This record gives sequence, structure tokens and C-alpha cells, in this order.
Amino acid sequence: MEELIKIAVMGLNEAKSFQGTLKKSGIETKLNHNDRTCTRGCSVTVELMARESDVSRIQAIYQQSFNKLVEGLEFDPNVVNSVFDNSKEEAICPACGFQFSTAKSECPDCGLVLT
Repeated sequence: MEELIKIAVMGLNEAKSFQGTLKKSGIETKLNHNDRTCTRGCSVTVELMARESDVSRIQAIYQQSFNKLVEGLEFDPNVVNSVFDNSKEEAICPACGFQFSTAKSECPDCGLVLT
């Protein structure tokens, strides 16, 4: 049997849900606790382990799940991942997409404080 490798570290509930989705597609996985990568308490995380030969199928299924989550939303990943840089003249708020002068560190549209 092919050895399992760590493919992700994620929240326990998300990992269990994704594990169920993968199982429906015939992909077996294991949830593993590792003191170096996982957390306990209010935000429990685990490692999702799978066969390396299944990684490309898992990536495709994860992308499909993500696409369903954002379907119909006005979502631009470039805006969400934007970084506030006060050395530039303008910034784009990662929360609402409003473009504003970096002379202010608070989005004038939604109020998000950026530092």
C-alpha cells in the first residue's frame, strides 16, 4: 500500500467535511494530529493525509468546492489578497474593493482599519 503524505493542515470540522467529500469520490484519507503542525483548544487543526498518487484529483475536488462557495459572489481573489502599502499613493481595500488614498489607514467605504 502506498504511504500517506501530508497534503494540508486545516481545521478539524473542515477536514472532516472534506474527508467525506473525498470518500464519495473514492479517495481514502486519514486525519492525523501532529504536535508540530496542529493546534488544540478553540481552534483544533489536523493534518489531512492522502496518497501522493491522489493529490491531483484532490486538488481538482478542492477547487470545485471552492468554486461552489464563491459562485455568484462578486469575488476577486486579487483584491482579497491585496496588501496595504502606505508607500504607494493608492490602495484597494481587501474587504470591499474600494480604492482610496493611502494617506488614510482606514477604508472610507467599509471602515476596515489597515496597518
